[in-house]
Amino acid sequence: MKIKFSIVIPIYNGEKTISPVLDKLILFLANYTREIIIIDSGSTDRTMEIIDNYRKKYSFFRVKRIKKSDFSHGGTRNLGVKMARGEYVCFISDDAIPENKKFFEYYLEDFKIDDRVVGVFGKNIAYPNTPLIQKLEYDCRWERVDRYTNKKGVLVQRLDKPFIPFIPENYLSWYFFSNTSSCYRRSFLVKYPFPKVGYGEDMMIGKKIIENGFFKVYDKRPYVLHSHSFTLFEYYLKQKEDFNLRLNQISVPIKANLSCKIKNLLNADVSTFKKAMCLLGFIPYYLIKIVVLIESLIKKRSE
Repeated sequence: MKIKFSIVIPIYNGEKTISPVLDKLILFLANYTREIIIIDSGSTDRTMEIIDNYRKKYSFFRVKRIKKSDFSHGGTRNLGVKMARGEYVCFISDDAIPENKKFFEYYLEDFKIDDRVVGVFGKNIAYPNTPLIQKLEYDCRWERVDRYTNKKGVLVQRLDKPFIPFIPENYLSWYFFSNTSSCYRRSFLVKYPFPKVGYGEDMMIGKKIIENGFFKVYDKRPYVLHSHSFTLFEYYLKQKEDFNLRLNQISVPIKANLSCKIKNLLNADVSTFKKAMCLLGFIPYYLIKIVVLIESLIKKRSE
């Protein structure tokens, strides 16, 4: 039987979130031939116990266990592609909950736009309990492409019909991609595998898609609930990864995007006091960004 969708889920200690993710996927995939591939990188909680219960119940589950030290965002996804038998390979994070019952219908609709569409990614909506400052940053990241979608909420990114000029200051919007919730033609990923990097494999494949003359689609409709609540130290580490990606891997300008966050804060449905505290809270976050930028520039010059 020909499989339409292969769903690849890299997972590590995902006992708190994996069940709602899988329940939604199973429901939304009911009308398609499918397989769900779990790649566990050494979970130490109840993750594998939960996965085994699903595997006993559903024949389309496949599981691969690897060492934690062998995990990388690019390399592990390439392993998933090698295991996959579907026409389309989709990636979902173990804490990203699909919310639209037409999730996979929209993917197929987007791939039918043109044979050169090789990748589609959906919108991420922050969990309600995400700290306000981090939610504002998260929302503004997605507004970067939201503003260019059509009435359906779809943006086709193609160099022959550019949605914005393809110039350095716009590269981030052109390369933007997210494997938190994404789908690709398997044939494309076989020929153009992910770079074996620890972070940013999705943006790097987005760059590869555009620069090789293929098309990618951003679609707001197959959205997921997904975000993180970072401590300041965790935020610092994440910024280091992000700045390294932008400066050294895909070469895009660093932008503060502060105006978007202030605009969204002023429109937020929270008290005036909370808005004032949030404005003050921007200070440590932007100090972290400045420190990371200086560190990244020093590292780049020394290489």
